[in-house]
Amino acid sequence: MRIAYAAALWFVILAHGEVLSFPALPSATDPAIKTFDSPHWAYVNRDIVVEHKADLAQDRHELLLFLNGTHTKGTPRGKGPVAFCEFAANLGYHVVSLTYPDEIAASICRNERDQTAFEHFRMAIIQGGRTKYISVAPQESIENRLVKLLVLLEALRPREHWAEFLNGDGSIRWESIAVAGQSQGGGHAALIGIKHRVARVICTGAPKDYNQRRKAPAAWYRLQSATPKDRFFTFNHRQDWTGETSFKQLLENLKALGLDVLGPPADVDMAAFPYDHSRILITGYPVVKVTGPQSEGSLIAHGSMLDYKNAGRWKQAWTYMLTYGQDK
Repeated sequence: MRIAYAAALWFVILAHGEVLSFPALPSATDPAIKTFDSPHWAYVNRDIVVEHKADLAQDRHELLLFLNGTHTKGTPRGKGPVAFCEFAANLGYHVVSLTYPDEIAASICRNERDQTAFEHFRMAIIQGGRTKYISVAPQESIENRLVKLLVLLEALRPREHWAEFLNGDGSIRWESIAVAGQSQGGGHAALIGIKHRVARVICTGAPKDYNQRRKAPAAWYRLQSATPKDRFFTFNHRQDWTGETSFKQLLENLKALGLDVLGPPADVDMAAFPYDHSRILITGYPVVKVTGPQSEGSLIAHGSMLDYKNAGRWKQAWTYMLTYGQDK
């Protein structure tokens, strides 16, 4: 392990095969960031993005922005996203797993009369803002955290070209970014894809914004999307019943999002790449016992699509979501 300190960045490089991973404290990227200060993580295969070795994947010139799910204080983050992020880096992505205000789940809006409650809750976290349930200063938002991280990475690691994901005015160049997320993070990814034209959207264990009072999907699914719907990919477990949203209700969400017009759900346990070109991937692995919302079996199902123990099993599904469809 090689340790260096520069520009107040806590900087560690860990070799994982061909992928380098390194953390950066949010407050080191921007002193105005005061909360949720556990490290961001960046992943890169320098043989791809710097050396351009011919026998490896090509540099995609795309950033995979990964957003984790709701994080309870004292609970360590899972290893699943690490395996997924390393996998993406070996496919030619620059990758960042971003720390953001993630303590309150979006499901807190599930019984609201206001049909826009889910959207406003998420946009407060994405851009900064105040709602009934959460208040996020602009500097603490996902967007500011991403910008400041990319600026610092470019300053410290210019040969990796992190600045190519920013516009000349310093704003995010969304069209070069693939947004992915698990659970709450998957919902953020989908809404970002609605608001901005991005390279692709990947949702696992998501999107789960379902209004239980109205017995209907959240209103924002039907907003006009800046990102074409054929760039959306979802992967969910049949026995996932978290956040009060059942699998049946989750399928209603995906229909409201318009992904069913691209084909019916594809069972990855039975079908192979390219899954009949479906944007709705489902699995029943592992088989679990579900006794109700938030039960132990449901929680296992909820995270199974990114469980590092299943990385070998999901290789085709991950490749499909990360690479299928090259048209811009």
